[in-house]
Amino acid sequence: MTAFNVLVRELKEKSLSETLPAPAATPELTWLLDNTDTYDAIAAAVQNARHSISITQLAFDADFAVRSEDSDDTRPVPFIELLLTASMDRGIPVRILLNSTLLLDTLKPLRKFVRKKNIGNAPFEMRGMSHFPQLLHAKMLIVDSEIAFLIGSPFVNGYWDSPAHRPSDLNRPNSELGGRPLHDVSVVVSGQAVEALESFFNELWSAGRNANGPRLRRSTTRSPGLARVRTTVPSEILDGRPEGSQEILRALLNGLGRARSLIYIEHQYLSSQPVFSAMRQALDREPDLEVIIVANQNPDVTAYARWQMKAFRKFGLLDHPRAGIFALWSAADAAGDRRELNQVFVHSKVVTIDDTWVMCGSANLDGVSLHSYGDDFARWPGRRIFRGIRNIDVVVVVSESGSLQVAHAGRLRRRLWDEHLNDHRASAAHRPAGGWVGMWREFAEKNVALLNDGRDAPAGSFILPYSTSIKPCNQLEACGIDQSKSGIELLFKPGWLERTFSPRWMRNMFL
Repeated sequence: MTAFNVLVRELKEKSLSETLPAPAATPELTWLLDNTDTYDAIAAAVQNARHSISITQLAFDADFAVRSEDSDDTRPVPFIELLLTASMDRGIPVRILLNSTLLLDTLKPLRKFVRKKNIGNAPFEMRGMSHFPQLLHAKMLIVDSEIAFLIGSPFVNGYWDSPAHRPSDLNRPNSELGGRPLHDVSVVVSGQAVEALESFFNELWSAGRNANGPRLRRSTTRSPGLARVRTTVPSEILDGRPEGSQEILRALLNGLGRARSLIYIEHQYLSSQPVFSAMRQALDREPDLEVIIVANQNPDVTAYARWQMKAFRKFGLLDHPRAGIFALWSAADAAGDRRELNQVFVHSKVVTIDDTWVMCGSANLDGVSLHSYGDDFARWPGRRIFRGIRNIDVVVVVSESGSLQVAHAGRLRRRLWDEHLNDHRASAAHRPAGGWVGMWREFAEKNVALLNDGRDAPAGSFILPYSTSIKPCNQLEACGIDQSKSGIELLFKPGWLERTFSPRWMRNMFL
């Protein structure tokens, strides 16, 4: 039984006080891969809450429901109902802080839904943060000041998926991401890191719209030990941080500066020039270093396709012998000897280095999550208009050495590779004879051959080489896959408008 299964079982069967370890300098971490794991865990934590529930989210739809894999329940309970039950029936104070800007505002419809519930004097409160064009991008759930989740996805049904990553799934509506399967990673922490996360939440809550009373100044609480909390904050948002914060960028550059053997990255957006520069410097400095990146070929915000490709080319990662860039796809048999094929949308935000250092949380590897949105633009107007613009993000950083070595980073990396490569060699702790990049290229080439053959084609999610083409059909063609002869039905076929203007991403603009 995995550590996650143990966590969920114990959360469901016992109270949190019986389940969780006492706060310690070295907190426990549990990695949650894909959102069936994450949603089960947060639902169990809310149902067992005893004292408090605190949430920050980019988006929270009223119909967002916790779904288990292969569930027969056609009417799963919306997550907001679990929170209302905790507050109304058990008297648990619930605080929800949501982004509420012109570009994305789910606070208004969620409030409208809650008003209809007649909650009376229940200790249930919602606030919004509105600092256009900057977003509250941090996604946290903190229960009883004892356990904290850094959640990968917003609370939107279109982000549901299981590790199977089926090309089509009725539980995953087409209203988000074109119906593509989605891969994500969340993390559960306990111990003193929770204190730092709750302190950060309280700062944000104090600065939220409709806040009453004196504004909270920055706490001096830090997160000692193995897991450290790092933040990105815009200037002039929090009283205690008038110049904002770029802690995540500094931590990431320090981590890349220590790389010696392997940098593994899977991220939704990759465009930050300082990050790419640090990766290239590490490759030039260390002759044995390898870099493996899993990236989106069709990001939901389409400008990132250009920015990402430009960075890959500028820093020479597309053809570097010790760098490999890959995309996730999924396939499944369908009626009539057809084979459905779809892109897997990478929403995870993970960087691991040498199996001893890992960063995971809400921050993308782009200017707006790390330092300045303006830095992502090539031309003067965008660079000027968005200079200094950055979102509110939070991550945990785990740096392991000496007596603190407990293999959190290596454990996560191997679990991710197990899922992406579907082979026991992915769990190996030591570099194979042909190198890590060589092994990944071998798997990608094998998958191309299997798809063309059709008889033993891969099922579930798998990797293919990253293509510089824009259209998914052309990406497959660039990999050498003959779609006409292999019986493949490509499900994600975005038109010109979707590839150019990201209309689905702005669905909440006027809610």
